[in-house]
Amino acid sequence: MAAARARSGQGGWLAGVVAAVLVGPMLRADAAEATLHRDTWGVPHVISDSEAAGLYALGYAQAEDRLADIYLAIRTAVGRLAEVQGPGLLEQDYIMRLARNDTLHAEYLATKAPARLRENVTAFTAGIRRYIAEHPGEAADVAIDVEPWHALAIGRAMILRWPIGTMMDDLKNAEKRAQPAAGSNQWAVAPARSADGSAILLSDPHLTWEGLAVLYEARVHAGDLHMAGFWLIGSPMLGIGHNRHAGWALTTGGPDTSDVYRIKFRVAPRPEYEYDGQWKPVTIESFTIPVRGGDPVTRPAFYTHLGPVIATPDMASGTAYVGASPYFDQTGLYEQFDRMARARNVHEINAALALHQYNEQNVMSADVEGNIAYVRNGATPIRPEGFDFKRPVDGTTSATAWKGIHPQEDLVRILNPRQGYMQNCNISPQNMMVDCELTPDRFPGHVYNATWDQDNPRGRRSIEVLHNDPRVTRDEAKAYALDVHDRLARAWQGELARAYAAASDTVAGDAELRRAVEAVLAWDGEYTPEATATTLFKFWRLKCGAQCDVAALVRDGRLDDATRTKIVALFRETIDFLNKEYGRWDVPWGTVHVVGRSGRYFPCGGADYSTGDKEANFTETLFDVRSNQDPQDPKRYVANSGSMSVILMFFKDGKVESFTCTPWGQSGHPDSPHHVDQAEKLYGPRVMKPTWWDPAELADHVESTRTFTDLP
Repeated sequence: MAAARARSGQGGWLAGVVAAVLVGPMLRADAAEATLHRDTWGVPHVISDSEAAGLYALGYAQAEDRLADIYLAIRTAVGRLAEVQGPGLLEQDYIMRLARNDTLHAEYLATKAPARLRENVTAFTAGIRRYIAEHPGEAADVAIDVEPWHALAIGRAMILRWPIGTMMDDLKNAEKRAQPAAGSNQWAVAPARSADGSAILLSDPHLTWEGLAVLYEARVHAGDLHMAGFWLIGSPMLGIGHNRHAGWALTTGGPDTSDVYRIKFRVAPRPEYEYDGQWKPVTIESFTIPVRGGDPVTRPAFYTHLGPVIATPDMASGTAYVGASPYFDQTGLYEQFDRMARARNVHEINAALALHQYNEQNVMSADVEGNIAYVRNGATPIRPEGFDFKRPVDGTTSATAWKGIHPQEDLVRILNPRQGYMQNCNISPQNMMVDCELTPDRFPGHVYNATWDQDNPRGRRSIEVLHNDPRVTRDEAKAYALDVHDRLARAWQGELARAYAAASDTVAGDAELRRAVEAVLAWDGEYTPEATATTLFKFWRLKCGAQCDVAALVRDGRLDDATRTKIVALFRETIDFLNKEYGRWDVPWGTVHVVGRSGRYFPCGGADYSTGDKEANFTETLFDVRSNQDPQDPKRYVANSGSMSVILMFFKDGKVESFTCTPWGQSGHPDSPHHVDQAEKLYGPRVMKPTWWDPAELADHVESTRTFTDLP
């Protein structure tokens, strides 16, 4: 085995040496070999003629970069997170056990999985184990034995968050669905509306930057598998990205896939539930969950033919609530994503989605043939009419039983819309483009299911830029992906101007106030790190939303006179606050708003904040960056969620070119030069890096190479 692992970040000399000879061997590797190249950002590029060997190298690379995250993802998936993180994770562990996420996949992989996929996931796990064997003490505080089926459990744990969330909403009898914490951007442009005739696709998930949602960037050329994009950590499944022919993007939103049934329940003479006038036996299990810092906790679990009991039964009334979801019995997620990774066009991507293994999501796709497509995806039950499935329904009768699962042709979908573009930034399908034909009257309510996701600032801004640009260039596409414009800036600037003018008699002698007002009014509405009016603007608006009836700005088109007087006073308060905290009121946004980790932070643009009425005072830029006040330095707000795996794809002339942007760096090791290099050089300045997806492009950008020959 040859090994060379460079962490110096200097790969130029190596690229020069190997450029003339690298491309050929990269495409002609022996079937028993896999080569792991890392580019100058530390991103792995796997090359092999063998799928299994390639995924072995991918598993090794994931472990090399983020072994602790792999361990934590496994623990999350199998319900053993409380064992290392304490009792606060007990309920989450119980839900994973209740969904049998700790048992289903072992049997599936041993007896039902296609042989090729079994070989691939086993090889991927062997690569992880190889790294663990070479570094036995790493991440020992969260370590867990790694099994091949764990990779599948991780994928299912991720998708279960959506149907379980739906059931919990139903259980609360929610009149309006709560907006999930996870948001995202996606849009597509047809060749007719792009400057160079490309089909363009953006995927920009807005998730937390730690935990199960963390994605892993890589490129893989292994046998018939050619993949670029972002993987679930600890899994060989490409979650977002493209192959040689097509790509896909995901955002939260979709049909109503899951329900809650109210049943009659008794424990004597034995645990039973009533159904169609007869008492049926309850299947009982118990889970013993280890808890850090305490004794193991044992909890019972009850199962009916409708699903598991998801809340403690009320024995006084003999009532229990059962969660029903098509996803509770499914194990084929990897099969579906494998088909997507091999798809040759959007039609084959949609055919893979029709397996209904993936959770409710807006799925957008594009291909080298110039197609763009959308489906509001999800395994959606066909429900009997006459019942309100948005709240618990009667589970004692077969009259409320599902009648099957909707085929994909029943779902909200469109191919090559006449507008030549579309976007879904967690919004209703009818708002995906101007004059959109996907109106709710054309679909059953549970299929359309636009509840919390009617519209938002990101959707409106996406429409604004895409609809008004008939010839989107590549530079414009990148600018739209990383846009930091505040759509509400002009309205609030107008209110400030009018309020200040009305107060001229009382504030005429306040020169500092006048300069600050002029600065805010001159600001271009862009949350860039160097902008000096944005910090004042944000903190002022937070005060206004908290202390005034800002809803009048939308309801009446203006604030009343009393409120205008108040917002001028709050503006003065904000100036005083910033002068006290920062020594100046015109502090640059990038001084306050930063990105980074492990003690290294860099100026960052973008914004996501609100107080008061959301329509009047909710700012979220397309480059969506949420931040929390740093407890170690309260003057600083550190980005911790939002845009985190941005990938922009161009499909033209039978080829795919792609660009990415991530917030920190490839490696989880603080001593690595790739721990926060992308935060400093890409994410903060809002620059996308090329993926060097074509091996010929990679040749000039190789930092290190390792070839695996002694594969198991």
